[in-house]
Formats: sequence, structure tokens, C-alpha cells
Amino acid sequence: MNPIDTGSAKPQHDPPIAMEPYDLGRAGDLGALSNEQQWHTNILKTRTRINNERYLRNHPEINHMISAFLRDLLLKQPKDPRQHFTDFFTHPDLITRIEEVKEEYEQQHHDDMVVRKLAGESCFNDNDEESA
Repeated sequence: MNPIDTGSAKPQHDPPIAMEPYDLGRAGDLGALSNEQQWHTNILKTRTRINNERYLRNHPEINHMISAFLRDLLLKQPKDPRQHFTDFFTHPDLITRIEEVKEEYEQQHHDDMVVRKLAGESCFNDNDEESA
């Protein structure tokens, strides 16, 4: 007869990299999740993270939007960051601001690739070598 996990043993949390477990039991307390529940939770976390990464890679403009906002926020250091967030993302020139950050990022990336190529580094993919 196979032993059945009734939840009487402390769960094996083993969360995905860079993610914390939801429930850490303490002495005399097994925590809220059984081993199977924790396993399912870890699978969910991993799938969610993969989907988020795919989305962000498919939408590089999000990175430019965040960079533009953070730059503006840190330069101006407003007393009300929430209001500044609202004002920034509803500003009529938002697209122009984002495009400027995107162009600056692309120019910096190009310059970095040229410097690396001149330094003899071979860490280029085919697209980077052609554009450098």
C-alpha cells in the first residue's frame, strides 16, 4: 500500500527562481498549502512569469514607456508622484516623449555594439553584426 500525503508533513516549497513561496510553515505549523498545492502554485508562478516575459519581449515599447517615465520622475522629483504619473501618461506629447527615449536607446545600443566590435568581442547575433 502506497503512503498518501495527508498534509501532515511540512510542504516542500522550492519556489521558482526569484519568486518567494506563498506560505512558510513554522515550528508546529505546516502552513496553508500541502505539497501538491505548493507544486501547483509553483507551476502557476512559472507559467505566469514566462507569459509576462513573452508579452514584454513582444512589446518593447513598454520598456521605453517605463524608462521615459522613470527618467522624468527622477529628474523632476515631484511631491506627488501619483499625480505626476497621471500627468505624464495623459500628456498630449506622450508619443513624442516615448519615441525620443526609443531613439536614444537604439542609438546607445548601436554605439555599444560598435564599441564591442572594435574591442574584438564576438557576442553578437546576426542582426547586431549587420547593424553595427
